[in-house]
Amino acid sequence: MTRVLLVEDDPDLAFAVGSHLATMGHEVLHADSGRSALEQAGTTLADLVLLDLGLPDLDGFEVLERLMVLDPSQQVVVLTGLDEAESAVRALRLGASDYLTKPVSNEILCHAVEQAGERGSLRRRLESLDRAAGETGPVVGDSPVFSATLDALRAAAGAPRTPVLLTGETGSGKELAAGLLHRWSDRAQGPMISVNAAAFPASLLESELFGHEAGAFTSARSVRRGLFELADGGCLFLDEVGELPLALQPKLLRILEGHPFRRLGGEREVRSDFRLISATHRDLVTEVREGRFREDLYHRLRILEISLPPLRERAEDIPLLGAYFVQRFARELGRGEVELTPEALTCLRNYSWPGNVRELRNVLERAIVLTAGATIGPASFPPEVAGRGAMETPVDRDRAAIPALQSDRLEEVIRSHARRVFEQCDRNVTQAAERLGVARGTLRRHLQKGGLTGQKLTGTD
Repeated sequence: MTRVLLVEDDPDLAFAVGSHLATMGHEVLHADSGRSALEQAGTTLADLVLLDLGLPDLDGFEVLERLMVLDPSQQVVVLTGLDEAESAVRALRLGASDYLTKPVSNEILCHAVEQAGERGSLRRRLESLDRAAGETGPVVGDSPVFSATLDALRAAAGAPRTPVLLTGETGSGKELAAGLLHRWSDRAQGPMISVNAAAFPASLLESELFGHEAGAFTSARSVRRGLFELADGGCLFLDEVGELPLALQPKLLRILEGHPFRRLGGEREVRSDFRLISATHRDLVTEVREGRFREDLYHRLRILEISLPPLRERAEDIPLLGAYFVQRFARELGRGEVELTPEALTCLRNYSWPGNVRELRNVLERAIVLTAGATIGPASFPPEVAGRGAMETPVDRDRAAIPALQSDRLEEVIRSHARRVFEQCDRNVTQAAERLGVARGTLRRHLQKGGLTGQKLTGTD
């Protein structure tokens, strides 16, 4: 579907053209004067402007020139009764993408609209990519906790206007989750814009989000649409929303409540229909309590809150993730088949992964670069992954103390140690997990494997 701004002062012709375009599946907006056209072009992101040159208030060429100043990449098709070569040349030099003379057949009109609409759509997509749209990678993992997270994302994707807050540790896959929300929603054909609030100082972040008019500040030499406008019809992923300056927080809240906004230095109000997906690794409840984050914005952002599990709580996925990354990097380097040795997989499973999936990816990319053969062993890993160090848990130390035991006996020792600490903590999972230095989910799995599946486990929330 192409969004067309039809600028035509003849009501009968406007109705005929607009009705035909609508039957072809296009969205049609109408302006009956030059001033109305410029006002709508400044507040609505149209794929195409269909412009009549004979307007009652302004010269059509002046309107065309001002449209191109507003947005140099705007697609404009001139539809006029002036069948003159001089006029056509002038319009094309001013930036029009096509020049049609009245009367025009429906076939020619629709072809011109579709061609210009495709160019406009491509322009928006390229502009979105150029402004740091994130890459959505494949979904790798089938552990129960990860599958439950995917189910929550699919459910959230079915409400394409509701804000979503993604929480989780650094590297746990929040940008991937945001991409899945976009891909699985009705907004998948629209743009996916990503921005990290921590990557900009406050003054630049406001310009990046809201855009600016020419002359809004010293270096603002031309009009620039902000990310709010570029995300129209799609999604905006605002990463590290906890870093958003206090001065910008009420402005974001107004936009989420449906209010228009103005570019920096602008007077016209702009509206944009986008879904906000925000993410943070911070505890926003603490940020609110300490006055660094507005409570009303927090509650608006977390209408749908999805917590992404750390890698240590989805350890079943490590072999699958490891194989995926190894194959990916081997292919990128033009290598043949490369595999992880059983010893390497053991090291990956034993490590606690404070940097989560991102750290795993980096470790395996390093290993591929450093390994010339067809197999990757522990020697290709950093010391903290390959050996024992500060990151090991008490359960890890139990494993190191009894290297001669078979794997089934080893697992029994681990479960026995976990049960003993659990009983010492009055059967409270949270306290026992803290004492052991492991995640609650990891401890629960060991307890359940030891026969405590059906028993009451306190401190699990």
